[in-house]
Amino acid sequence: MAPEKSSQQPDMETKLKPEPKQNQEPEAGDDLDPEKSIKKIRSIVEALHTMFPPQPVQVKLRLSRSIPPTSTLPPRSNVTLATATSAQVETSLKHDESENSIHKLKRNLRLLEEDVAKLRVLNEVVGEEVSRHIVPLDKLLQKVEKGTTKTQLTKGMKKDLEDVNKKIFNLMCQVPLLPNKRKKPGGLDSEDGEVENNGKGIECLPGIHVNDEDLKRLAVFRKVKEKFIELTTERKICLLSFAVFPENQEVNRTMLMYWWIGEGILPDGIKPEDAVKGILKEFMEKKLIEPVENKRKVEPNCYKMTPFVHSSVVLISEEIGLFSMYQKGKTPRMKHSDLKKVCLVEESSSQPEAKAKKMPAGDIETVFNVSERFPDFAFKWFSEDQSSGKKKFSPLSKTAYKMLKVFYLGRWERTANRHIEVENPELMKYLKHMTKLKLLSFQGISRIERLDDAVCKLRELIILDLRACYNLEKLPDKIDSLKALTYLDITDCYMLDRMPKRLSWLDNLEVLKGFVVSDATDVETFCLLDELKHLKKLRKLSITINKGGDFTVFQLFVDIQDFSNLEKLKVAWGGINEHNKDKPTAGPVKKFFRTVTLLGNSPVTEPELHKVPKKDPVPSHLPKKLVKLDLQCFPEAELPSLLEPGKLRTLEKLYIKGGTKLTGFGKSVPEKPTECSVKVLRLKFLPRLKVEWRELRELYFPKLEFLDKYQSPQVSFCPCDGIGIWRGKSNQL
Repeated sequence: MAPEKSSQQPDMETKLKPEPKQNQEPEAGDDLDPEKSIKKIRSIVEALHTMFPPQPVQVKLRLSRSIPPTSTLPPRSNVTLATATSAQVETSLKHDESENSIHKLKRNLRLLEEDVAKLRVLNEVVGEEVSRHIVPLDKLLQKVEKGTTKTQLTKGMKKDLEDVNKKIFNLMCQVPLLPNKRKKPGGLDSEDGEVENNGKGIECLPGIHVNDEDLKRLAVFRKVKEKFIELTTERKICLLSFAVFPENQEVNRTMLMYWWIGEGILPDGIKPEDAVKGILKEFMEKKLIEPVENKRKVEPNCYKMTPFVHSSVVLISEEIGLFSMYQKGKTPRMKHSDLKKVCLVEESSSQPEAKAKKMPAGDIETVFNVSERFPDFAFKWFSEDQSSGKKKFSPLSKTAYKMLKVFYLGRWERTANRHIEVENPELMKYLKHMTKLKLLSFQGISRIERLDDAVCKLRELIILDLRACYNLEKLPDKIDSLKALTYLDITDCYMLDRMPKRLSWLDNLEVLKGFVVSDATDVETFCLLDELKHLKKLRKLSITINKGGDFTVFQLFVDIQDFSNLEKLKVAWGGINEHNKDKPTAGPVKKFFRTVTLLGNSPVTEPELHKVPKKDPVPSHLPKKLVKLDLQCFPEAELPSLLEPGKLRTLEKLYIKGGTKLTGFGKSVPEKPTECSVKVLRLKFLPRLKVEWRELRELYFPKLEFLDKYQSPQVSFCPCDGIGIWRGKSNQL
C-alpha cells in the first residue's frame, strides 16, 4: 500500500464531528464514512464514463524495430495517428485524455474502496486480539503488586509474556505504514526530533567513537586496519561503503551491487552478481562483516557489521576522506567529503549546504541518501554549472556535471519504515545535466507520477531503480534513448499499467524487473511480452500479469520460449480484469484484484479462473538457459506439460508460491525417478497440492537438496524442521 494512500485515511475515532469548512456546505446526514463517500464519487464517475465511453481506434500506427518512427505520439496520449485533418486529430486526443482520466479515476476509487474495507477489518481484528490480553496481564500485575511472586518472574510468566509479545508484534506487522506528520518544510517529520531509520533514528555515535585515540589502541581496530591494507583499492572502497549505514543494520546485496556498479569498482569480464558475492565472501572470511541468518534462504542476501568493526571502518573512512558525515558526540551531518562524496542524512534539508550556492557540486561524484526524507534540494545543486564559478551562462554554453556517477535518492532499506517523498517532481528536469550518471535510484519515493523526459538524456545510465515508486504511472516513451541501460527495476509500481513500446529497443538491457502484462487494448502503443525477444542480452525477467481472457498460462510460455539468454524468470498473477463480452459498446467492466504474496503468516489471494479459449497455443519448450522459475498465485489446476518435473532437465530452482487450484505436478506419479535437475524447491500456500515425501524426493525431484514447505498441508511426511525447511547433507548450514 502506498504511504500517501494510508496517510490520507480519516481518523475515525478522533474526527467523528469535525467542523465544516467555510466554503463547504455539508448535506443533511453527511458524515466521514469513507465507504459512503467513495460510493457517491463512484456513481458520479460512472455517469461520466457513460457520457464518454471509450472509442475504437480508427487507424493504427505501426512501430518497426528496424526502422524507428519519424514521429512519436504525444506524451500524454494513447491515441494512434489518423490520416484525418489536424482538427480531427486534436478532437480525438482531447477525447482520449478525458476517457483515460475517467478510467484511472474509476480504478483508483475501486482500489481505495478495497483498502478502506481492509483497514476496517484490521481495526476490528486488532481490537479483538488486544482485548484478550488485558485480563491475564492485569492478573499478573496484581500478583506482583501483592508480593505473591518472587523477585523474579517465573518461567511460566516469562513464557506467557513472550507469547503475548509475539501476538502483538504480528498485529503490528499487519498495520500498513502510516508516515508521521511532517513538522516543517524541509525538516524532520516527528515532533520530538527522533526520526525513524529502519525503526530508529541515526543518533550521535556511541561511546566507541568518542575518542579516536582510545579506539586506535584497541586490538580490534588494529586487526581491521591490517585486513583493510591487504585489500585491493577497489575492495577497500567496497568495505568503506559500509560506513554510511548505521551499525548492525542489514544491508541488501542487490543494493550494494547497484552502488558499486555506479562507482565503477567492480571487475570487468564477470557478472556483477558473481563479483559482489565474491567480494562479500572475502569480507566474511576476514570477519569484517557477517551474514544475516535466514533459514529460508539457501545463501545469505543481507549483511551487517558488528559495532566495533563498524566503528573502525568509520574512523578509517574519515581519515582518508571518503565519507564525512559523523562527528564526535553529534548527530550525523551532510558534508562534501575530500573524495567528492555527499551523504544525505536527517535534517540535511535544513542545513545551509542544502542550498545550491553553498554546495560546490561541480566535482561531486556520489550523492547517497542515508536517512533524509525530503531530498528535493539535491536536484537544485545541479541546476547550473557551479564548477565554472559563473552564475550565468552564455547562450552557447552547456551545463553539465561530468563527475557525477551515482545519484541515489531512494531507500536503501528493503523495509518501508522510512517514508521519502519528492515535493516538487518538476525538479527532475535538472537530470539532463548529469550526463555521465551511471546509477539513478528513486526507490520508495512517493509523489513521482511520471519521469521527466530529462531522464532520456542520460545516455550512459546503467541502472534505473524505480522500485516501489507507488505513484508512478508512466515511463518515458523515448526510453530507448538510454542506450547503456542494463538494469531496470520497476517492481511494486502498482499504478503502471503498460510498458512503453520502445522498451524492447534497449539492446543492452540484461535485467528487467516488474514488466506489466495488462489488458490495455491499444496494442500499437505499448510493449507486448513477446516483443522482449528482441532483447538478446536479457537474462533476468520478472512479470506481473494483470490480464485475463485469452492471455492464458500457455500463452505466457509461448511468448517467452524464444528468450535465448533468459536465466531467471518470475511471474506473478495479480489484478486481472474481465471484459463483459455481452455489452461491448458500454466499455469494459473491470474487476480489480491486488495480490500481495507475504512470506509470513498472511494467506495469498489470487485471481479468479478464466475460461480457456478453444484454440489455445501450446508452448514447445522453456528458454534454453533458464535455471530459476518462480510462479506466484498460479491460476490453473494443472501445470503445463512442459513444467512437469520429468521435462525440467536444466532448471535448478523451482518456486510455486500460491495456487489454490493446483493439485499436482502431473496427471500421474512417475514409475521411476525422473531426470529432473531441480535442486531447490519452494512450495507455499498450496492447499490442494497433494504429494508425499517419498514421491517428491525419490520420483519427482531425485536431485533435491533444499525444500521450503509452508502452508501446504497435503505435502505430507516431509522431514522438515519446525518452519518447514529441509536441507540435504550437502546443503547444511
